[in-house]
Amino acid sequence: MPLQASTAVLNFSMKKMLLVFTGFGLLAVLTFYYFQDSDFKPKFRLSDNSYMETVVITQKKAGETRLVVHAEKAIFETETDVKLLALNAYFPEKSLTLTSDSGRYNTVSRDIEIEGDIKANTKGYDIVTNKLHWDGKKAELLSQDKVVIVGKNRNIYIEGDTMTAQDGKATLHKHVKAIFKGK
Repeated sequence: MPLQASTAVLNFSMKKMLLVFTGFGLLAVLTFYYFQDSDFKPKFRLSDNSYMETVVITQKKAGETRLVVHAEKAIFETETDVKLLALNAYFPEKSLTLTSDSGRYNTVSRDIEIEGDIKANTKGYDIVTNKLHWDGKKAELLSQDKVVIVGKNRNIYIEGDTMTAQDGKATLHKHVKAIFKGK
């Protein structure tokens, strides 16, 4: 009889140790994922009409925030393409805020095609266009459509057929027209 009692105690102790080691293992895995430096991309299984509401997309490079996009709704069209509705984008490097009815975000290239009635403002200027492309790798805004820039306090009106904006500076190309009104 004493042999059975000691075996039962031994089995209980082994089960306890197994439970403790399993707990430590799970804690180690969770700690590893929490402290890892790279972007963790969860995999989702998406079906037709899958969407998320109140979405925030943040792009960083070397620890600096390059872009923050807020959208009221994100509709998953494919595994890599997400349609964004009622978006608001902020580019801290350029001190630029823009709003648009819609856009399309590519989760692989991190590029954004912004479409519709685009209104932006930065450092005392209002910018209006119909299409913009954000190149996630170059951190560059591009437009192949007409762009109008109006200086709020400086009485400046500038328009051009295309635009590139990088490193806090915008350049208009093709058929540029500028009107400066004096005081």
